[in-house]
Amino acid sequence: MLNEVFSDRFAHKDNFLTRIDARTKMIFVFVAIITILFSRTPYLPVIIAFLSLVFLISIRVPAKTILLRMLAPLTIAIVILLIQIFFYGTTPIFKLTVFGFHFAGYKEGLFRGLVIAGKVTGCVSLIIFLSMTTPVSTLLRAASWFRISKTWIEIAAITYRYVFVLIEDAITIRDAQKVRLGYSNLSRSVRSLAELTGSVFIRAYDQSISTYEAMQLRGYSGTSKVSFEKEFKLKDGLHLIIFSITLSLLIALNLYWR
Repeated sequence: MLNEVFSDRFAHKDNFLTRIDARTKMIFVFVAIITILFSRTPYLPVIIAFLSLVFLISIRVPAKTILLRMLAPLTIAIVILLIQIFFYGTTPIFKLTVFGFHFAGYKEGLFRGLVIAGKVTGCVSLIIFLSMTTPVSTLLRAASWFRISKTWIEIAAITYRYVFVLIEDAITIRDAQKVRLGYSNLSRSVRSLAELTGSVFIRAYDQSISTYEAMQLRGYSGTSKVSFEKEFKLKDGLHLIIFSITLSLLIALNLYWR
């Protein structure tokens, strides 16, 4: 299930988004994220998040898969929103009483929480858009074109490769624990979860040693050749212009709404 959600199989399909040059999409996503971070209203981040989701659904990415990828960030965004509502501001808009405790929600906190939650949602949706329309291998080669350190590129490539290996190990261990009633009650569940976590860390350490030794045997010298030989074409420039115009219009609307 996790492999299905976090793999880049959708990025390997042929559609109008996957055919756009990876460098063009990376530039757009980077500029859009910077714009979102400096936004003072929730409108721009929410619109960008909505457009990202629309584009992904248009290339037949299941909405369930998108939701599962965004589940953790959305949970964090909701928690931040609630914290801001109840702990920031001076103008109360509602009051709650829970088990004898009185809570007040503030107008300033609601707006500030919406801005922060919108930024989280907007930035995450852009990253998901990029990862679901561009294979990881292509992204890493494009990163080398931007003169990103080869060491970081190698670390990212190895991390991406072995994250799925560790996920499979964790699933195997969890299934074995379930067969042995390791999650039949709360105390056993906590103990089984602790054992699962420890086992995954040990597997990760063992895998790192095995991978390093295998790379040495294959002549690894500390660096690998990663390059992006594809040249910018006219259509790539047109895509970049379209992205720039779209982002400029969104920024103008954001300034108008402010």
